[in-house]
Amino acid sequence: MKTVIQTHKEGKYFVAADLVTNVADQGFTEGEAIRNLKKGLEEHYQILMELSQKNHKISFLDIEVERYVQTSSSVI
Repeated sequence: MKTVIQTHKEGKYFVAADLVTNVADQGFTEGEAIRNLKKGLEEHYQILMELSQKNHKISFLDIEVERYVQTSSSVI
């Protein structure tokens, strides 16, 4: 699953935020902030799945948004 994130520095911390869910995290380096955000997003979606109605179908929808995003690098 891909998502759109934004990173910036606030004081001595780097902040990484997911633009879709508004989940954010921080770290002393940009890489640490992104790793922390990834963990937070995994927990966010795990909780969503636990709270979802069991008799409803869940599936993935693949969309292309890369052409709208101007970025200097891609994070995997």
